[in-house]
Amino acid sequence: MQVEALEKLLTKLPDSTGPTPTLPRRGIPPRARKLERRITDTDRAEIIDAYDTGSSAKQLAAQWQLAKASILTILRAAGANIRKQRRLTDEEIDHAITRYQHGESLQRIGDHLGVAHTTIRTALERRGIPRRDTHSRPHH
Repeated sequence: MQVEALEKLLTKLPDSTGPTPTLPRRGIPPRARKLERRITDTDRAEIIDAYDTGSSAKQLAAQWQLAKASILTILRAAGANIRKQRRLTDEEIDHAITRYQHGESLQRIGDHLGVAHTTIRTALERRGIPRRDTHSRPHH
């Protein structure tokens, strides 16, 4: 009985004398093309200019649909001065929470501390502080 089942399966196999069929690669992303081939010199210049005028590597990665590491590779290759990621101290976060709870905007707090408003928002979220909308109502 097993021999018959095996013979039946063998008839379904492709002819071994013909070309080998290629199977679809399911669930495996295609190999990424080299960064040099995906980004033109004009694109590189735009990325570098945007970074030099204040865009973050993270923002550029999202905009250009690249990994942050790829953006940093482009910037380093061009000799750009990579800005340091500033982390808030616990005291600065406490101060930001107090100011935010007294109605001050994330932007204004960020400007005071020398960081982006998103840095303030992230710090508050990590501390469990609920957001409010731009009209100072609780954010749900």
